[in-house]
Amino acid sequence: MTWTALIWIYLWMAGMAGGAYLAGFAVNRFTGGRNDSLLRLSTYLAIPLVVVGVLLLIFELGNPIRFWHLFTQFDVTSPMSMGTWILMAWVIVAMIMIVSWWLQNRVSQEAADSLAGLRGPLSIVSAVLAAALITYTGVLLAVSSQSLWSGTVLLPTLFVISAVSTGVAVLILAALALNAIAEGNMAGLKGALNFIFGSAEWKTSKEMVLKLAETDAIIIVLEIIAMVGFVIWLVTSTSGSDALAVLISGSMAAPFWVGVVLLALLIPFGLDLTIRGKAIEAKGVLMTITTSSLCVIIGGLILRWVITSGGQL
Repeated sequence: MTWTALIWIYLWMAGMAGGAYLAGFAVNRFTGGRNDSLLRLSTYLAIPLVVVGVLLLIFELGNPIRFWHLFTQFDVTSPMSMGTWILMAWVIVAMIMIVSWWLQNRVSQEAADSLAGLRGPLSIVSAVLAAALITYTGVLLAVSSQSLWSGTVLLPTLFVISAVSTGVAVLILAALALNAIAEGNMAGLKGALNFIFGSAEWKTSKEMVLKLAETDAIIIVLEIIAMVGFVIWLVTSTSGSDALAVLISGSMAAPFWVGVVLLALLIPFGLDLTIRGKAIEAKGVLMTITTSSLCVIIGGLILRWVITSGGQL
C-alpha cells in the first residue's frame, strides 16, 4: 500500500490534537486547577483536529466500510487497530468532558459540583489516551519493514516530541485568537463563544501564553536531540544509510533541510530565544511567538511528509 498525503496529514493532525490536550492538561494539573479554561480550550481544539484527521484516513482507505472493519476486531498487535480504538475512546471521553463544561452553568450548584468532580478522573483518562494517541502515530510507521521507519524507538520518540511541540504551538495560536476576540469589538463572536464554552471564562492570560512559548523552546531542544539520535541510528544501521541519503541529499533533501531542520527546529528555537526574559507586553514579543508557533506547526507537517514519503522511496 502506498501512503499518500492524506496519511501524513492525518498523522500530523492526530498528533497535534493529542499534544494540545496534553499541554492543556499538564498546565492545569501543575497549577492546581487554576487553568481550567486552558484545559477546556485544548479539549475543544483537539476534537475537530481528530475528526478531520479520521475523515482523511477514511478517504485514504477509499471505502468507508473498510474503516469500520477496524472496529470489528481488537488486535493488540496491530497499531492500526489499536490506534482506531484509542481514537474512538479518546473522542468519547473528550465529548463527555465538553458536555460537562457546557452544562456547568446551566444546572444546580449541587449538579455543577458533581460535574466538576467527574471531570477530574476523566481528564486523567483523556491524558492517558492522548499520550497513547501521539505514540501510536510514530509506532504505526516503526513497525513496518521500511528501512527509514523500522528497527528503532527513535522514530516514535521523534513523532511524540513533535506532536507535543505542534500541540503547544496550536494551543498558543488558538489562545491568542480568542484573546483578540475578547479584547476586540466582537460582541457577536463573544456571545457565540460564551455559548459554545458554556462560560465567559475562555480567555488565556498573556503570561501563560509566554510560558507556553518558553516551554515549546525546551520541547524543541528535545526534538533536536531525538532527530540527531535518529540520524545517528540511520548512519550506523546496515539498512539505514541508503534511507538517510534520501533525506539529506536525495529527493527529500530540500524539504528535510528547509522544512524540518530550519522551519520546525532551528528558526522557532532561535525566535524563542529572542524573547527570553522579556515581558509579554514588550514590542514584537507576541508577533515573535506567533511566527514561531506557525513555523512549528508547518514544520511538523513537513516532518511527517518527509518521513512518510521518504520511507517509500
